[in-house]
Amino acid sequence: MKKILFPLLAAFISFGADAAKITSTPSGNLTFTETTEWGDEVVINFRKCMANNLYTFYSVKLNGKELNSSQYSDNIGPFLVNGHWAGGNHLAGTTKTANTVSYSIKVDEQPMSKAFNTNGSVLTVDVENELFYSDGAKFATEYMTYVVSGNSIEVFGEHVYEHPSKLNVQRYYGMQSMFINETEILLPGTDIPTWRAITDTSVGHEINITKSSAPNFCTYIEHNANGYQASYMMREDLGNREWVADIDVVFIGNSYSKSYHKLIGDHAVTKGDRSAWHGVYSWFSEPITDNCREAGDDLTFEYGAYIEGAPVVMTLGADGNMTQTAGIEDIVVDSATQFAFVSGNVITISHDAPEACCFDLSGKIIHRGAGSFTCPAGAYVVNDMRGHSVKLLVK
Repeated sequence: MKKILFPLLAAFISFGADAAKITSTPSGNLTFTETTEWGDEVVINFRKCMANNLYTFYSVKLNGKELNSSQYSDNIGPFLVNGHWAGGNHLAGTTKTANTVSYSIKVDEQPMSKAFNTNGSVLTVDVENELFYSDGAKFATEYMTYVVSGNSIEVFGEHVYEHPSKLNVQRYYGMQSMFINETEILLPGTDIPTWRAITDTSVGHEINITKSSAPNFCTYIEHNANGYQASYMMREDLGNREWVADIDVVFIGNSYSKSYHKLIGDHAVTKGDRSAWHGVYSWFSEPITDNCREAGDDLTFEYGAYIEGAPVVMTLGADGNMTQTAGIEDIVVDSATQFAFVSGNVITISHDAPEACCFDLSGKIIHRGAGSFTCPAGAYVVNDMRGHSVKLLVK
């Protein structure tokens, strides 16, 4: 099927999230509520939680349904050091292995008090934790920055290792997922780049992906009856898996109903060493493109996310590589499937595409389903949600 890439049909359109509602109580119970460019309502809550009472994101709801919760375990993971866990939700018997030293909150770069009620586009939460080794001495200082906008939490993690002894980090999961009741998972860049059903969560049914078998792997997508979660690990610092051996795993899935980006495997750290990682969690009710339901030549998966406060289209290929497009001007158009038309300022979607969505250049959905509707002058993309797109220009 011949495909062509249309040139940009209109000048770049500046965009940003509509103002979110952001509130915090004196105890730091922080809530971010946003309606995204793609029409989803996302509610993200931060508070002190888990066994170590760490300040992090606690709950994520999409269109009124909870998709992620730290009630029982951790999204930001622990270290396994010489057989002893430190951080996250892990205790040593009844003793805490981590503590939140401090946290601060900014809205659109303006510092906030612990109690407030405001509107804004970008919420930034800076957290300092301390992690302890089994002998009670500090293992590391953990700096976590959460940049929240639209449907995403962009996470910057950094660790400064402080224990006086050289210690072996057997595992550090870093970015992991407390997505609720997943029914299937997508792992672009692996030996099975199509959707895998999750039917058995018992021990022995885990999914393990090695570094050598999936050199471009960076993102896993989980799906349940209420929506999707994408966990994108940027390929920088620990995201390059330089502290993981080729034969070791970089992803563990369906393990005690959780999935993990593994960032360190059997690597020794000494006092003064540093490490960092950068990832993005995103939640959405439907992808922009999903060609991964069955094997084929074009196993593209696209979804909407927010990076640094702006909506972007995230595109994953079967090889695992991720590309980001600010808006939708670079969508490939399938010229053989003309299911949408423009006449004057009216766009018509054929009844052959009942699930189609029309997007403006920022990626915002302006119409769903078949029928005719009036649009302001500009460029638009209509996607039939079956892997085909048509670009239209309203003059």
